[in-house]
Amino acid sequence: MLLGIVLAVLLGMGLGASAEALVAEKFPLPSEGPFNLTIFHTNDSHSFFLPRPAVWRDDGRLVGGVVPLAWHLQKERASTQADLFLDAGDFMTGNPVCQFQDHGVPGAAVARMMNLLGYDAGTVGNHEFDVGVDNLRRLVPLFDFPLIAADILDQNGEPIFRAEPLMVERNGLKIGILGVSCAEMSEVVAPSRFQGLRSADQVEIIRGQASELDPITDLLVVITHNGVDNDMQLAKSLAGSGVDIIVGGHSHSRLKTPRLESGILVVQAGSKWTNLGRLDLQVQDDRVVGFNGHLITLWAEGTEAGPELTAMVNDYEKQVADKFGRTIGTLATDWRKGRGESNLGNFLADQMRLAADADVGLVNSGGIRKSMKAGPITALDINEMLPFSNTLVTIEITGTDLATVIQTNADAQVGGKHGILQVSGITYRFRSTQQGETAEIEKILVGGQPLRQETVYTVALPDYVVMMAGVYLNIKVPPTRDVGVTITEAVVQAIMASDPIDSKIEGRIMRLDHQ
Repeated sequence: MLLGIVLAVLLGMGLGASAEALVAEKFPLPSEGPFNLTIFHTNDSHSFFLPRPAVWRDDGRLVGGVVPLAWHLQKERASTQADLFLDAGDFMTGNPVCQFQDHGVPGAAVARMMNLLGYDAGTVGNHEFDVGVDNLRRLVPLFDFPLIAADILDQNGEPIFRAEPLMVERNGLKIGILGVSCAEMSEVVAPSRFQGLRSADQVEIIRGQASELDPITDLLVVITHNGVDNDMQLAKSLAGSGVDIIVGGHSHSRLKTPRLESGILVVQAGSKWTNLGRLDLQVQDDRVVGFNGHLITLWAEGTEAGPELTAMVNDYEKQVADKFGRTIGTLATDWRKGRGESNLGNFLADQMRLAADADVGLVNSGGIRKSMKAGPITALDINEMLPFSNTLVTIEITGTDLATVIQTNADAQVGGKHGILQVSGITYRFRSTQQGETAEIEKILVGGQPLRQETVYTVALPDYVVMMAGVYLNIKVPPTRDVGVTITEAVVQAIMASDPIDSKIEGRIMRLDHQ
């Protein structure tokens, strides 16, 4: 699209063939090859090491996982001259295999499997910090390939992970691989898990490293965990720096074809080891002159891997099944998560409210990681759905503060800044203001009665939401009371006591201007 606009403008100016030459000099072009380098890439695997039903299909065809990835990667490599294999972070927090420890280090199982997959380099994402900084410092050395994150600094301004780019040679090409993590770390990681750290300016770091590497390399690749929109902005800010490729993660975006911004190609491959990204490149005279990128769906049937990886996967599968494989209930209707009110969000918020004997239940949509088809529910399903080990806590706030929380939630839905809080015990109606950035609340009910400003309400919510109160609540949070269970444990207990389960969207959150 960008290339077409540039061509149209230049041709409209009467530059003709010279315009095409100018554009060809500046931007890489889609091509059928031949290609002299291929970049394979993954992101946001969240430790989903086993195949699972493709929820977007009616037949439940199995997709994803470590063995299918190894098999498809080997098959795809047969048609390349040379390749790199990169990961853009968030390999932690999803399947409970990432909780398994080696010498007290959680995540060791994920490191072992990724080592056998043969990655060349990666970065750390925000969910790597879910185990805490100290554990993460111990986990990173277990990887046989470098995890580069030059922008995560300690209080003295020193990087806590590898900051130096990786230099490799493939097919006679000299390649520099740079790495940064998540630019919005403070917005997505609880302060207690990022304590004593800060995120440095990515543009400044990358430009500084690129200025030294560009004269001595044929290609510069940056691995990030920013999300595709932020990567597009990053590419714009890096125009003319010498950077050629951004391999990204964080937003779980399935970019079926690469995006092009300011001469830099941006790619991302979805999540949960469901797809393998493939970017074929024509690299000539210190620049990319042609490319072809797409995603390979990692269908599982008929796939196999080497004996060491197969044995490792089978062993971890058995451990997970022994601990989490029991059936705990039956789901009568599909559970769907979403950015607005969802039937799954309603059920989870209800169970939190009931478990804490509270007036109101709240749960952040971003913490709900899995939808489900109707059928048996296992403990594994709930641990994959709610993988963060967040504690269920309560706070007591006035109706005035609760109205502020609801206003903040409605503003978030209108502005689309982040996922909303799913709610229980309250209903409210709203419409967007004329500016379209904030919401106008029309009616709030608590327990079926109009909200009273002076009444004190008990609110049940994950401790993470309390820690991120500046994002979700916008109030000064009073002391919390620990209910004594994680939200995952509370939900498992509720399912075992309520079978079958039939959840519905009930109009708890009604956006009037979208009806």
